[in-house]
Amino acid sequence: VTKGDKSAPPPAVAALPGKGAAKAPAAGSTPASAAAPAKPPRKALEGKKWMVEYYKNDGSVVVDQATLKETVYVFKCEGSTVQVKGKVNQITLDGCKKTNVVFESAMAGLELVNCQGCKVQVTGTVATVSVDKCEGTQLILSQDSLAADVISAKSSELNIIVPGKTDQDEYKEHAIPEQFISKYQNGKWVTQTLEHTA
Repeated sequence: VTKGDKSAPPPAVAALPGKGAAKAPAAGSTPASAAAPAKPPRKALEGKKWMVEYYKNDGSVVVDQATLKETVYVFKCEGSTVQVKGKVNQITLDGCKKTNVVFESAMAGLELVNCQGCKVQVTGTVATVSVDKCEGTQLILSQDSLAADVISAKSSELNIIVPGKTDQDEYKEHAIPEQFISKYQNGKWVTQTLEHTA
């Protein structure tokens, strides 16, 4: 960089991704945006884990032989509905988009990771629900699962729908807060939900 060229970034900044001149792809390499070939959908029991993978636009995926000692792992499904019949140990959704899951009971819990626009409904019981790095998650609880702990981290647009007090009452939707305010008080940080007022 010469004295007359003040617009060029320093070498350390130019080396950062997104800074400086764009590099041309190496000869013979494919662009990162090229889509990988689609993998075939698969539902299989591997040991004690049901693998439900790569279903696209399938509204009738059913896991009906799972037991309490088994887990269900739903991976990279898109636009599909998965029904898990009976009681299982745990259910995990990983990398799914616009996927619906309906299940009776998951004794150890339900986990959603890296999902977008997913809906999950429990008709029986679940003790813990973990939502991590997800967008647009809708969780529908049953009367028997209202005591569940819902843990969310790095997630947005998490809504929990709960039944009314009686069977005749309508379900009610609750948005889980995304913004917090932290204040240093009496020698420690205290964090509270940020309330918006109109």
